[in-house]
Amino acid sequence: MRGTGVAIVVSGAIVAGKALPARADGAFPDSQSVITPADRPQEFILPTNFGLVISEDGGQSWQWSCERDANAYGILYQQGPAPRHRLFTVANDKLAFSDDGSCGWQMAGGALADPLVTDVVPDPNDADHVLAIGYLGSIFSVFPSRDGGATFGAALYEAPAGDGIGGVEIARADPRVIYVAMTNAADTRPLLARSGDGGASWAVTDLAPMVGLGIVRIIAVDPQDPNVVLLRLLGANGQSIALTRDGGTTVTTSLAIAGTFTSYVQLASGTRLAGALLDSSTTPALYRSRDGGASFEMVANPPSARALSQRGGLTYAATDNFGDGYALGASDDEGTTWHAVMSYDQVQAIVACVRADPQCQATCQALAGQGAMSPGTIWDPAVCSANPVPEPPSKMGSGGCGCATAAPGSSAVLALVVVLVLGSRRRTS
Repeated sequence: MRGTGVAIVVSGAIVAGKALPARADGAFPDSQSVITPADRPQEFILPTNFGLVISEDGGQSWQWSCERDANAYGILYQQGPAPRHRLFTVANDKLAFSDDGSCGWQMAGGALADPLVTDVVPDPNDADHVLAIGYLGSIFSVFPSRDGGATFGAALYEAPAGDGIGGVEIARADPRVIYVAMTNAADTRPLLARSGDGGASWAVTDLAPMVGLGIVRIIAVDPQDPNVVLLRLLGANGQSIALTRDGGTTVTTSLAIAGTFTSYVQLASGTRLAGALLDSSTTPALYRSRDGGASFEMVANPPSARALSQRGGLTYAATDNFGDGYALGASDDEGTTWHAVMSYDQVQAIVACVRADPQCQATCQALAGQGAMSPGTIWDPAVCSANPVPEPPSKMGSGGCGCATAAPGSSAVLALVVVLVLGSRRRTS
Protein backbone atom coordinates (compact mmCIF):
# COMPACT_ATOMS: atom_id res chain seq x y z
CA MET A 1 0.00 0.00 0.00
CA ARG A 2 1.27 3.45 -0.89
CA GLY A 3 0.14 6.68 0.67
CA THR A 4 1.23 10.24 1.21
CA GLY A 5 4.26 9.27 3.26
CA VAL A 6 2.80 10.33 6.61
CA ALA A 7 3.25 7.29 8.82
CA ILE A 8 0.51 7.85 11.41
CA VAL A 9 -0.49 5.30 14.03
CA VAL A 10 -4.18 4.61 13.61
CA SER A 11 -4.98 1.40 15.46
CA GLY A 12 -3.70 -1.14 17.95
CA ALA A 13 -3.53 -4.86 18.65
CA ILE A 14 -2.92 -6.92 21.76
CA VAL A 15 0.49 -8.62 22.04
CA ALA A 16 1.65 -10.04 25.37
CA GLY A 17 -1.02 -8.08 27.19
CA LYS A 18 -0.05 -4.73 25.63
CA ALA A 19 -1.85 -2.55 23.13
CA LEU A 20 0.56 -1.90 20.28
CA PRO A 21 0.20 0.91 17.76
CA ALA A 22 0.04 0.31 14.04
CA ARG A 23 1.27 2.43 11.17
CA ALA A 24 -1.01 4.01 8.62
CA ASP A 25 -0.57 1.00 6.33
CA GLY A 26 -1.66 -1.42 9.05
CA ALA A 27 1.80 -2.73 9.98
CA PHE A 28 2.83 -2.82 13.63
CA PRO A 29 6.15 -1.20 14.61
CA ASP A 30 8.93 -3.59 13.71
CA SER A 31 12.60 -3.61 12.79
CA GLN A 32 13.79 -4.38 9.28
CA SER A 33 17.59 -4.56 9.40
CA VAL A 34 20.66 -3.42 11.31
CA ILE A 35 23.62 -1.49 9.88
CA THR A 36 26.94 -1.64 11.74
CA PRO A 37 29.63 0.12 9.64
CA ALA A 38 33.06 -1.24 10.52
CA ASP A 39 34.82 2.10 10.10
CA ARG A 40 32.32 3.80 12.42
CA PRO A 41 32.47 1.47 15.43
CA GLN A 42 30.22 3.67 17.60
CA GLU A 43 27.41 3.91 15.04
CA PHE A 44 24.29 1.76 14.84
CA ILE A 45 21.48 2.32 12.36
CA LEU A 46 18.33 0.28 12.96
CA PRO A 47 15.90 0.69 10.04
CA THR A 48 12.30 0.08 11.10
CA ASN A 49 8.92 0.39 9.42
CA PHE A 50 8.50 3.77 11.14
CA GLY A 51 11.89 5.34 10.40
CA LEU A 52 15.49 4.96 11.56
CA VAL A 53 16.64 4.43 15.14
CA ILE A 54 20.23 5.67 15.42
CA SER A 55 23.05 5.65 17.95
CA GLU A 56 26.38 7.39 17.43
CA ASP A 57 27.89 6.64 20.83
CA GLY A 58 28.04 2.86 20.88
CA GLY A 59 24.47 2.40 22.06
CA GLN A 60 24.62 4.66 25.10
CA SER A 61 21.89 6.86 23.63
CA TRP A 62 19.35 6.46 20.84
CA GLN A 63 17.55 8.91 18.59
CA TRP A 64 14.85 8.54 15.97
CA SER A 65 14.56 9.89 12.42
CA CYS A 66 11.02 9.63 11.07
CA GLU A 67 9.76 8.61 7.67
CA ARG A 68 8.92 11.56 5.42
CA ASP A 69 7.56 11.73 1.89
CA ALA A 70 10.82 10.78 0.14
CA ASN A 71 11.50 7.68 2.24
CA ALA A 72 7.93 6.73 3.17
CA TYR A 73 7.43 2.97 3.41
CA GLY A 74 11.15 2.56 2.86
CA ILE A 75 12.66 -0.93 2.70
CA LEU A 76 16.08 -2.42 1.94
CA TYR A 77 18.01 0.31 3.78
CA GLN A 78 21.75 0.02 3.15
CA GLN A 79 24.84 2.13 3.63
CA GLY A 80 27.56 2.43 1.01
CA PRO A 81 31.27 2.67 1.81
CA ALA A 82 33.48 5.71 2.50
CA PRO A 83 33.91 8.45 1.65
CA ARG A 84 30.19 8.96 1.01
CA HIS A 85 28.63 6.62 3.61
CA ARG A 86 25.52 7.19 1.54
CA LEU A 87 22.27 5.71 2.84
CA PHE A 88 19.93 4.07 0.34
CA THR A 89 16.33 2.90 0.54
CA VAL A 90 13.72 1.67 -1.91
CA ALA A 91 10.64 3.77 -1.13
CA ASN A 92 7.42 4.20 -3.07
CA ASP A 93 8.93 2.03 -5.83
CA LYS A 94 11.81 4.49 -6.30
CA LEU A 95 15.39 4.75 -5.06
CA ALA A 96 16.06 7.42 -2.46
CA PHE A 97 19.41 8.30 -0.92
CA SER A 98 20.71 10.48 1.91
CA ASP A 99 24.17 11.95 2.41
CA ASP A 100 23.53 13.30 5.91
CA GLY A 101 22.35 10.27 7.82
CA SER A 102 18.63 10.68 6.95
CA CYS A 103 18.24 14.44 7.48
CA GLY A 104 17.45 14.93 3.80
CA TRP A 105 16.61 12.53 0.99
CA GLN A 106 17.04 12.81 -2.79
CA MET A 107 15.64 10.64 -5.56
CA ALA A 108 17.88 8.80 -8.01
CA GLY A 109 17.57 9.89 -11.63
CA GLY A 110 18.88 9.16 -15.09
CA ALA A 111 17.77 5.84 -16.55
CA LEU A 112 16.26 4.90 -13.19
CA ALA A 113 13.79 7.82 -13.15
CA ASP A 114 10.95 5.90 -14.83
CA PRO A 115 11.30 2.20 -13.91
CA LEU A 116 9.86 0.81 -10.69
CA VAL A 117 12.85 0.05 -8.45
CA THR A 118 12.92 -3.27 -6.60
CA ASP A 119 16.47 -3.45 -5.21
CA VAL A 120 19.71 -1.50 -4.80
CA VAL A 121 23.25 -2.83 -4.30
CA PRO A 122 26.15 -0.53 -3.35
CA ASP A 123 29.59 -1.81 -4.34
CA PRO A 124 31.27 -2.64 -0.98
CA ASN A 125 34.62 -1.35 -2.25
CA ASP A 126 33.67 1.63 -4.43
CA ALA A 127 31.41 4.43 -3.20
CA ASP A 128 30.80 5.56 -6.78
CA HIS A 129 29.57 2.19 -8.06
CA VAL A 130 25.96 1.19 -7.39
CA LEU A 131 23.62 -1.27 -9.11
CA ALA A 132 19.83 -1.23 -8.99
CA ILE A 133 17.06 -3.46 -10.32
CA GLY A 134 14.31 -1.71 -12.26
CA TYR A 135 11.09 -2.88 -13.89
CA LEU A 136 9.66 -1.11 -16.93
CA GLY A 137 7.55 -2.31 -19.83
CA SER A 138 7.29 -5.85 -18.39
CA ILE A 139 11.10 -6.17 -18.44
CA PHE A 140 13.42 -6.45 -15.44
CA SER A 141 16.85 -4.85 -15.86
CA VAL A 142 19.99 -4.09 -13.86
CA PHE A 143 21.05 -0.45 -14.07
CA PRO A 144 24.53 0.89 -13.15
CA SER A 145 25.54 4.14 -11.50
CA ARG A 146 29.02 5.66 -11.44
CA ASP A 147 28.20 8.67 -9.26
CA GLY A 148 27.23 6.87 -6.09
CA GLY A 149 23.62 6.19 -7.04
CA ALA A 150 22.56 9.75 -7.88
CA THR A 151 22.03 8.93 -11.57
CA PHE A 152 21.96 5.66 -13.49
CA GLY A 153 23.00 4.77 -17.01
CA ALA A 154 21.60 2.40 -19.61
CA ALA A 155 20.82 -1.14 -18.49
CA LEU A 156 23.84 -3.32 -17.76
CA TYR A 157 21.75 -6.47 -18.03
CA GLU A 158 18.23 -6.97 -19.37
CA ALA A 159 16.36 -10.12 -18.42
CA PRO A 160 14.54 -12.03 -21.16
CA ALA A 161 10.80 -11.37 -21.30
CA GLY A 162 9.09 -13.54 -18.71
CA ASP A 163 12.09 -13.71 -16.38
CA GLY A 164 11.93 -11.79 -13.12
CA ILE A 165 15.11 -10.57 -11.43
CA GLY A 166 15.13 -11.37 -7.73
CA GLY A 167 18.56 -10.09 -6.81
CA VAL A 168 21.92 -8.76 -7.94
CA GLU A 169 25.27 -8.90 -6.12
CA ILE A 170 28.77 -7.53 -6.66
CA ALA A 171 31.58 -9.76 -5.39
CA ARG A 172 33.64 -8.03 -2.70
CA ALA A 173 36.79 -9.97 -3.62
CA ASP A 174 36.49 -9.13 -7.33
CA PRO A 175 34.08 -6.32 -8.36
CA ARG A 176 34.24 -7.51 -11.97
CA VAL A 177 32.16 -10.51 -10.86
CA ILE A 178 28.42 -9.78 -10.75
CA TYR A 179 25.57 -12.23 -10.16
CA VAL A 180 21.92 -11.84 -11.12
CA ALA A 181 19.27 -14.24 -9.78
CA MET A 182 16.25 -14.77 -12.02
CA THR A 183 13.10 -16.87 -12.11
CA ASN A 184 11.07 -17.76 -15.17
CA ALA A 185 7.45 -16.78 -14.51
CA ALA A 186 5.97 -19.55 -16.63
CA ASP A 187 7.40 -22.54 -14.76
CA THR A 188 9.29 -20.99 -11.75
CA ARG A 189 12.57 -22.23 -13.18
CA PRO A 190 15.48 -20.64 -11.23
CA LEU A 191 18.32 -19.10 -13.23
CA LEU A 192 21.66 -17.58 -12.25
CA ALA A 193 23.49 -15.13 -14.53
CA ARG A 194 27.18 -14.42 -13.94
CA SER A 195 29.51 -11.83 -15.41
CA GLY A 196 33.25 -11.89 -14.89
CA ASP A 197 33.96 -8.67 -16.75
CA GLY A 198 31.85 -6.10 -14.96
CA GLY A 199 28.70 -6.78 -16.99
CA ALA A 200 30.12 -6.72 -20.54
CA SER A 201 29.19 -10.37 -21.05
CA TRP A 202 27.02 -12.88 -19.16
CA ALA A 203 26.65 -16.64 -18.77
CA VAL A 204 23.27 -17.97 -17.60
CA THR A 205 22.85 -21.29 -15.78
CA ASP A 206 19.55 -23.14 -15.36
CA LEU A 207 19.53 -24.25 -11.73
CA ALA A 208 16.36 -26.38 -11.90
CA PRO A 209 18.11 -29.70 -12.67
CA MET A 210 20.23 -29.22 -9.54
CA VAL A 211 17.88 -27.66 -6.97
CA GLY A 212 14.38 -27.97 -8.42
CA LEU A 213 11.80 -25.34 -9.24
CA GLY A 214 11.23 -22.19 -7.21
CA ILE A 215 11.89 -18.50 -6.91
CA VAL A 216 15.62 -17.88 -6.46
CA ARG A 217 17.29 -15.13 -4.45
CA ILE A 218 20.97 -14.40 -3.75
CA ILE A 219 21.84 -14.62 -0.07
CA ALA A 220 25.50 -13.64 -0.32
CA VAL A 221 28.71 -13.89 -2.28
CA ASP A 222 31.61 -15.03 -0.12
CA PRO A 223 33.77 -11.97 0.74
CA GLN A 224 37.00 -13.87 0.05
CA ASP A 225 36.02 -16.06 -2.92
CA PRO A 226 33.91 -14.61 -5.76
CA ASN A 227 32.98 -18.10 -6.95
CA VAL A 228 31.29 -19.10 -3.68
CA VAL A 229 27.65 -18.03 -3.53
CA LEU A 230 24.78 -18.90 -1.20
CA LEU A 231 21.32 -18.90 -2.76
CA ARG A 232 17.82 -19.09 -1.32
CA LEU A 233 15.10 -21.02 -3.13
CA LEU A 234 11.42 -20.43 -2.40
CA GLY A 235 9.79 -23.72 -3.39
CA ALA A 236 6.28 -25.10 -3.26
CA ASN A 237 6.84 -26.88 0.07
CA GLY A 238 9.21 -24.51 1.86
CA GLN A 239 12.52 -22.78 1.42
CA SER A 240 16.09 -23.95 1.06
CA ILE A 241 19.66 -22.69 1.04
CA ALA A 242 21.86 -23.82 -1.82
CA LEU A 243 25.61 -23.46 -2.26
CA THR A 244 27.82 -23.12 -5.32
CA ARG A 245 31.61 -23.08 -5.16
CA ASP A 246 32.21 -22.64 -8.88
CA GLY A 247 30.21 -19.55 -9.76
CA GLY A 248 26.96 -21.40 -10.40
CA THR A 249 28.11 -24.24 -12.63
CA THR A 250 27.17 -26.76 -9.94
CA VAL A 251 24.79 -26.07 -7.05
CA THR A 252 23.81 -28.27 -4.10
CA THR A 253 21.13 -27.85 -1.43
CA SER A 254 22.57 -27.58 2.10
CA LEU A 255 19.51 -26.76 4.23
CA ALA A 256 15.77 -27.11 3.63
CA ILE A 257 13.01 -25.94 5.99
CA ALA A 258 9.21 -25.82 6.09
CA GLY A 259 9.34 -22.11 6.86
CA THR A 260 10.82 -18.77 5.83
CA PHE A 261 14.43 -17.63 5.98
CA THR A 262 14.65 -14.12 7.40
CA SER A 263 18.32 -13.20 7.83
CA TYR A 264 21.94 -14.13 7.25
CA VAL A 265 25.46 -13.08 8.18
CA GLN A 266 28.97 -14.41 7.70
CA LEU A 267 31.14 -13.79 10.74
CA ALA A 268 34.83 -12.92 10.74
CA SER A 269 35.60 -16.49 11.84
CA GLY A 270 33.91 -17.83 8.72
CA THR A 271 30.89 -19.12 10.65
CA ARG A 272 27.60 -18.46 8.88
CA LEU A 273 24.28 -17.84 10.61
CA ALA A 274 20.84 -17.96 9.01
CA GLY A 275 17.67 -16.91 10.81
CA ALA A 276 14.24 -18.30 9.99
CA LEU A 277 10.62 -18.52 11.07
CA LEU A 278 8.94 -21.92 11.37
CA ASP A 279 5.45 -23.20 12.25
CA SER A 280 3.51 -20.70 10.15
CA SER A 281 5.93 -17.91 11.15
CA THR A 282 5.30 -18.37 14.87
CA THR A 283 8.59 -19.98 15.96
CA PRO A 284 12.00 -18.31 15.46
CA ALA A 285 14.91 -20.50 14.41
CA LEU A 286 18.63 -19.99 13.93
CA TYR A 287 20.95 -22.20 11.90
CA ARG A 288 24.76 -22.20 12.08
CA SER A 289 27.33 -23.47 9.60
CA ARG A 290 31.02 -23.89 10.34
CA ASP A 291 31.91 -25.56 7.03
CA GLY A 292 31.35 -22.72 4.61
CA GLY A 293 27.62 -23.28 4.21
CA ALA A 294 27.80 -26.94 3.20
CA SER A 295 25.77 -27.98 6.25
CA PHE A 296 23.89 -26.27 9.08
CA GLU A 297 23.02 -27.10 12.69
CA MET A 298 20.10 -25.64 14.61
CA VAL A 299 20.90 -23.27 17.50
CA ALA A 300 18.64 -23.49 20.55
CA ASN A 301 16.48 -20.64 21.88
CA PRO A 302 17.30 -17.85 19.42
CA PRO A 303 15.54 -14.48 19.19
CA SER A 304 13.35 -13.74 16.20
CA ALA A 305 16.00 -12.27 13.91
CA ARG A 306 14.68 -9.91 11.25
CA ALA A 307 18.28 -9.25 10.18
CA LEU A 308 21.83 -10.15 11.21
CA SER A 309 25.10 -8.21 11.16
CA GLN A 310 28.55 -8.40 12.70
CA ARG A 311 31.26 -6.07 13.95
CA GLY A 312 34.15 -6.27 16.37
CA GLY A 313 33.63 -9.91 17.29
CA LEU A 314 29.94 -9.47 18.07
CA THR A 315 26.92 -10.67 16.14
CA TYR A 316 23.93 -8.30 16.08
CA ALA A 317 20.31 -9.15 15.39
CA ALA A 318 17.38 -6.87 14.65
CA THR A 319 14.69 -8.63 16.65
CA ASP A 320 11.01 -8.59 17.64
CA ASN A 321 10.80 -5.69 20.09
CA PHE A 322 7.60 -7.04 21.64
CA GLY A 323 8.07 -10.79 21.39
CA ASP A 324 11.76 -10.86 22.36
CA GLY A 325 11.60 -7.86 24.66
CA TYR A 326 14.24 -5.92 22.71
CA ALA A 327 14.66 -4.56 19.18
CA LEU A 328 18.43 -5.05 18.90
CA GLY A 329 20.34 -7.93 20.44
CA ALA A 330 23.96 -9.08 20.46
CA SER A 331 25.85 -12.36 20.81
CA ASP A 332 29.53 -12.89 21.60
CA ASP A 333 29.47 -16.67 21.04
CA GLU A 334 28.34 -16.98 17.43
CA GLY A 335 24.65 -17.03 18.24
CA THR A 336 24.55 -19.48 21.14
CA THR A 337 23.42 -16.86 23.67
CA TRP A 338 21.97 -13.37 23.23
CA HIS A 339 21.56 -10.22 25.31
CA ALA A 340 19.53 -7.06 24.78
CA VAL A 341 21.21 -3.96 23.35
CA MET A 342 18.21 -1.68 22.82
CA SER A 343 14.42 -1.60 22.87
CA TYR A 344 12.19 1.07 21.36
CA ASP A 345 11.38 2.58 24.74
CA GLN A 346 15.05 3.59 25.08
CA VAL A 347 14.75 6.16 22.29
CA GLN A 348 15.40 9.53 23.93
CA ALA A 349 14.74 12.15 21.26
CA ILE A 350 14.09 12.98 17.63
CA VAL A 351 17.28 13.78 15.71
CA ALA A 352 17.85 17.54 15.62
CA CYS A 353 17.58 18.00 11.86
CA VAL A 354 13.98 16.72 11.65
CA ARG A 355 12.71 17.50 15.13
CA ALA A 356 10.48 20.37 13.95
CA ASP A 357 9.09 18.53 10.94
CA PRO A 358 5.27 18.25 11.30
CA GLN A 359 5.29 14.68 9.96
CA CYS A 360 7.86 13.64 12.55
CA GLN A 361 5.97 15.31 15.37
CA ALA A 362 2.67 13.71 14.35
CA THR A 363 4.20 10.24 14.07
CA CYS A 364 6.19 10.63 17.29
CA GLN A 365 3.11 11.60 19.26
CA ALA A 366 1.17 8.71 17.77
CA LEU A 367 3.92 6.26 18.71
CA ALA A 368 3.82 7.73 22.21
CA GLY A 369 0.14 6.85 22.45
CA GLN A 370 -1.14 10.40 22.13
CA GLY A 371 -4.58 10.97 20.57
CA ALA A 372 -7.79 9.02 20.23
CA MET A 373 -6.48 7.01 17.28
CA SER A 374 -3.34 5.88 19.11
CA PRO A 375 -4.15 3.51 21.98
CA GLY A 376 -0.68 1.98 22.18
CA THR A 377 2.78 3.30 22.99
CA ILE A 378 6.35 2.32 22.25
CA TRP A 379 8.07 5.24 23.97
CA ASP A 380 7.48 8.09 26.39
CA PRO A 381 5.73 11.24 25.10
CA ALA A 382 8.78 13.22 26.30
CA VAL A 383 10.71 11.85 23.30
CA CYS A 384 8.80 14.22 21.02
CA SER A 385 9.97 17.36 22.81
CA ALA A 386 13.29 16.27 24.31
CA ASN A 387 16.50 18.05 23.39
CA PRO A 388 18.49 15.97 20.90
CA VAL A 389 21.45 14.01 22.23
CA PRO A 390 24.69 16.04 21.75
CA GLU A 391 26.74 15.12 18.71
CA PRO A 392 29.90 13.08 19.29
CA PRO A 393 33.17 15.02 18.83
CA SER A 394 33.95 13.19 15.59
CA LYS A 395 30.84 14.67 13.96
CA MET A 396 30.72 18.13 15.47
CA GLY A 397 30.52 20.82 12.82
CA SER A 398 29.16 18.50 10.17
CA GLY A 399 25.73 20.12 10.32
CA GLY A 400 22.23 18.71 10.52
CA CYS A 401 21.65 15.73 12.76
CA GLY A 402 25.31 14.87 13.19
CA CYS A 403 25.05 12.24 10.47
CA ALA A 404 27.51 13.68 7.96
CA THR A 405 30.02 11.53 6.15
CA ALA A 406 33.48 10.91 7.50
CA ALA A 407 36.48 12.71 6.06
CA PRO A 408 37.52 11.50 2.62
CA GLY A 409 40.17 8.81 2.75
CA SER A 410 38.83 6.95 5.77
CA SER A 411 38.81 3.20 5.21
CA ALA A 412 35.31 1.80 4.92
CA VAL A 413 34.41 -1.80 5.36
CA LEU A 414 30.67 -2.11 5.13
CA ALA A 415 29.53 -4.92 7.41
CA LEU A 416 27.98 -7.82 5.62
CA VAL A 417 24.32 -7.31 6.39
CA VAL A 418 21.83 -9.49 4.62
CA VAL A 419 18.06 -9.31 5.06
CA LEU A 420 15.99 -12.20 3.71
CA VAL A 421 12.21 -11.82 3.81
CA LEU A 422 9.23 -13.02 1.84
CA GLY A 423 7.96 -10.92 -1.02
CA SER A 424 9.20 -10.26 -4.50
CA ARG A 425 10.41 -6.77 -3.62
CA ARG A 426 12.46 -7.61 -0.52
CA ARG A 427 16.22 -7.97 -0.69
CA THR A 428 17.53 -11.44 0.03
CA SER A 429 21.22 -10.92 -0.27
